[in-house]
Amino acid sequence: MKTLNIILALAAALALNVPGLIAQKLPVSEIIPEADRLMKNYQFHNALALMDTAADSLDIELLQRKGLCYSKLGNYSQAILAYEKIRNTDTVNTEALYQLGQLYSVSDQYHQAMDCFERLIDLDSTNSFYFKHYGSVAVKADDLIQGIAAYLQAVRLNPHDMEACAHLANILLDAEQYHFVDSMLSAVLETTESKQLRLLLARANLGEENYDGVIRNVEQLLATADTTVSYARLLGISYFQLDQYSKVIPCMDFLMKKGIKADWIYYYMGVSYQQTNDLLKGIEFLNLAIEESISDNIGTYYMQLGMAYEEMKDFRNAIRTYKAAYEQSKTDILLYHLARNYDIYYKDKKQARLYYKKYLDSDDTIRIAKQYSQHRLEILSDMK
Repeated sequence: MKTLNIILALAAALALNVPGLIAQKLPVSEIIPEADRLMKNYQFHNALALMDTAADSLDIELLQRKGLCYSKLGNYSQAILAYEKIRNTDTVNTEALYQLGQLYSVSDQYHQAMDCFERLIDLDSTNSFYFKHYGSVAVKADDLIQGIAAYLQAVRLNPHDMEACAHLANILLDAEQYHFVDSMLSAVLETTESKQLRLLLARANLGEENYDGVIRNVEQLLATADTTVSYARLLGISYFQLDQYSKVIPCMDFLMKKGIKADWIYYYMGVSYQQTNDLLKGIEFLNLAIEESISDNIGTYYMQLGMAYEEMKDFRNAIRTYKAAYEQSKTDILLYHLARNYDIYYKDKKQARLYYKKYLDSDDTIRIAKQYSQHRLEILSDMK
């Protein structure tokens, strides 16, 4: 009968939409079971309307449910008001403090959120969950020092909190603290497997230039999952650095088939084809790298293209490309490459002598190139 009376009262209030229509206020103990049923069925608006008929509007159990309903409906300001009423009555109510911390965070009120989680930590300094959420909010508030310190404490208290480890690892990777990330994640992965953490470990290995470690970790991921863009990128870069050029090509090809266009992909493809004796394809991709490039690497791309032309004995294009490389980078060794190609290609050795001399006057320290340049310059000078 009580439930029926509640439903009839609620229906009347909703149908007529007249404030204050229901003069009779109902006891909280009668309202809460029906409110819980409505909330369980995601009828948060109806649950709120029912709870507004309560005789005691400051009852903590009622306010907690109101806060939850407002939060689920995206009305964060009203949710905050509900939980603040609880905190004003019960300053150590952990549920209200936690919910306020979350609500302030999603409302971009990060310092208020930090205050809530600081209070929770004061109440229980052994709770890694509180430190994790404090770290998250501190990072959002651009207080990176506090954020890192909180995440470190969360991981220290619970080394197997995958989420805290991942957040901390991402922050430290951005800060280029690769060895710390490697040490932390390697220890966790000894006892608990996580694809997310293993991928982050592979990224740390890449930053450390531990390319064998990258390959080992990505291969473990591939044993239970399909290739992804991240896996192909990490593997391709690592194979390239280890001079395993035949393995680079399928990785870069996978990235291109996924619609990714980048100068470094074309460069890796160009060099890999060049090193596997497909010079025409090498030149094709190196030209694509130059066309795509707006980066500081364009001088390197031109230089590699010049070497490809030289290998094909296309000295005229090699000279043109080495000149472009020198204009972009001012790298002294390019003067040596220009001198050699002028020396081979032109009967008139004037340009060759000029570039050999420029190279000898440069600050470059490659001994064999300096010796060869001096030797050729002496011979060419005697040929005048």
